[in-house]
Amino acid sequence: MRLRLCLTLVVCSILCACGDWANEPVEKLAEWPMRVTVCQLLQDPARYNNQQIEITGTVSRGFEDFTLSESTCKNDNLIWLEFGGMKGSEVMYCCGITATPKRPETLIVEGVKTSIVEDAALERFEELTKVQEGYGRARATLVGRYFSGKKTKLPGGTFWMGYGHMGIASLLVIEQVKDVQPL
Repeated sequence: MRLRLCLTLVVCSILCACGDWANEPVEKLAEWPMRVTVCQLLQDPARYNNQQIEITGTVSRGFEDFTLSESTCKNDNLIWLEFGGMKGSEVMYCCGITATPKRPETLIVEGVKTSIVEDAALERFEELTKVQEGYGRARATLVGRYFSGKKTKLPGGTFWMGYGHMGIASLLVIEQVKDVQPL
């Protein structure tokens, strides 16, 4: 009994010494990304909604296209990509949205403030995927926040939609490029 009381007091003392962590904004609290495959994400988008994930797949980037896919997945849903923080994707995708390299404000999606780690891996990602004409492609491992969008019934089936070109996809906001390789 005394041991339990002593341990409780030690834990409380440590928490108090660490500051007022309970009042920190959500984006400042540490979070470990959930590892998921592209196929798992496309099979059950709702399960991963608003989660920080780590995922590996094929990135395609060009006019009206900044997507993550995997050729082995048998699914018609799409994953649109966007950079977090103030970094723009430089991809034209809808209705007067300009393809700029920098946003005037930090990207906030569904009330979640996003960020981006600007390092050598991101620079390499840019080299491999950003092209003047056509489409850039690369194999990449990305960490970011996933937003499933809304499940929508259409004549061709049921899809997860709300983001990207004409709102036809779910969204992964890239917050870190862990690895990138040319295709």
